[in-house]
Amino acid sequence: MKKIIANTMIAASLLTGMTACSDDWLSLSDPNLETADTFWQTSEQFNEGLTAAYSTWRRPGYFSRWFQVLTVLRGDEGWSNSPNPEFIGDANFVMSSYNYDSNEGLNLPWQAMYNSLYYVNQVIDNMNDHGYNLFEKSEADKILGQGYFIRAVAFWSIAGIYGSGPIQTSSVGNGPIGTQEELYKQALDDFTKAAELLPTTWPAAEAGRATKGGALGMMARMNMQLAGMKCHRPWDAANQDPAAAKAYWQAAKKNIEDIFELGIYDLVPNWMDNFTEANENNKESLFEINFKEGTVNGKEVGNQRPKFLGLYAGASSGLSWDDGSARSWLLDEFDKERDKDGNIDMRKFHTLFYKDVNEPQTVTAIYYGKTWDEWNSVEPFAKSCYWKKYTSVENDPSAQGEGYVTGVNIRILRLADVYLMYAEVLNELDGDRALAVEYINKVRRRVNMKDLSASDYTTYDTLLEQIKHERLVELCGECTRWFDLDRWGDIHDQEKINKLAERDADFQTYRLGISHLWCIPNHEINNWEGLKQNPGY
Repeated sequence: MKKIIANTMIAASLLTGMTACSDDWLSLSDPNLETADTFWQTSEQFNEGLTAAYSTWRRPGYFSRWFQVLTVLRGDEGWSNSPNPEFIGDANFVMSSYNYDSNEGLNLPWQAMYNSLYYVNQVIDNMNDHGYNLFEKSEADKILGQGYFIRAVAFWSIAGIYGSGPIQTSSVGNGPIGTQEELYKQALDDFTKAAELLPTTWPAAEAGRATKGGALGMMARMNMQLAGMKCHRPWDAANQDPAAAKAYWQAAKKNIEDIFELGIYDLVPNWMDNFTEANENNKESLFEINFKEGTVNGKEVGNQRPKFLGLYAGASSGLSWDDGSARSWLLDEFDKERDKDGNIDMRKFHTLFYKDVNEPQTVTAIYYGKTWDEWNSVEPFAKSCYWKKYTSVENDPSAQGEGYVTGVNIRILRLADVYLMYAEVLNELDGDRALAVEYINKVRRRVNMKDLSASDYTTYDTLLEQIKHERLVELCGECTRWFDLDRWGDIHDQEKINKLAERDADFQTYRLGISHLWCIPNHEINNWEGLKQNPGY
């Protein structure tokens, strides 16, 4: 998949330059330029269209930076005291600058997601219009399946972040304005279509393209988020529907069991293989974003996370800018249990930068050529911990700093997450809780943690609390926490919000029924008929 990154800018330019205008004064076309009438005739052209759509995932507004910033900082695992007030506003729900266009964290995600829809809708529309007359059905299915998957990802992202926006399912006309529920349903519909068309695997050279398993996994996520909306939002009483919630939980269960039946996924033995370039697109990965270090045609195509979220040791250190930090309570969460050998959970050391004199490896570890104390002598650390997962110090032990981008892929959905989702679904359905505990234990065994006893988790509340812990220590910093808090209802009940505020002061300014949605860029409201600002902004 990384080889097609080099074609990204060319493909995107082709799509952007196309026109379907029919005004008389534009009836003459330059024979040297592609148009909508002359393009979309070969598999190469359709794949160029797909490449352009895939490329949007690597934009700063999407998975390269701002999707990660928004999902990590808005949850209780992240915070910011960046000199850039935008990052602080991202974290503490006090956004006063959404009326001007220079606010990147507000504007760039919207632009990237709707650019993605613009590109991919051209692929989908032209394939449905005449593509099946050009190619063998199997080839056409793969192209269309990828198109639906990419479109679904955009609707999922818009739903989870903004919660309102145009449902663009056409490249030539505007769609209706959708609510968060409607956006999630559109994503579910597109992921469902993708699952029916996509292959289970791709040749090695094409690894990273959308697959049937990835679509099924994202279907499960959509069903679970929709279930949470129907049963865990007490402030939205009119939309609470236990029967509908149960149907969504059951659908998610079926999605996950369909993944298991594929028989192609497994946990990788080395947990760290999920966060470095050493074993990307591995057997644990259902959906990941492919990045490449460096530039292509002058454009960054790498993952910007380590430069924005990582270890800070002074402005001249060459390390992270630390625009987003890890909350210190995470250290305590990892310390709740020891592994089978009496050691601290190994995931703690590889998720966070920190020093604990009771953990010798944190005292002697070399980070970018220096120990914690050596860096601390340059400019004393102001925080007890920083984000370590995905950083160059994990990917390349010889790294002396953080470049603006890295080639480390972001895993959006991996099997360990699916196992924990399955445990949650079984619990919500009052199903086989012993089986749920077994799937939790599959995740724990990989990192040498003791098996849980099923007899200790026979009730809904006890199992849910353990699932919350397991998801935190396994998936910490992986852009899942915000969606989890939403689905569980932890950000939809004032008493639970108050609990969050005890460990994350940002939630002191969280507003019930308002802050779960991000504010919509003001200029977009002026551009879209019927689009209104989210309540409370």
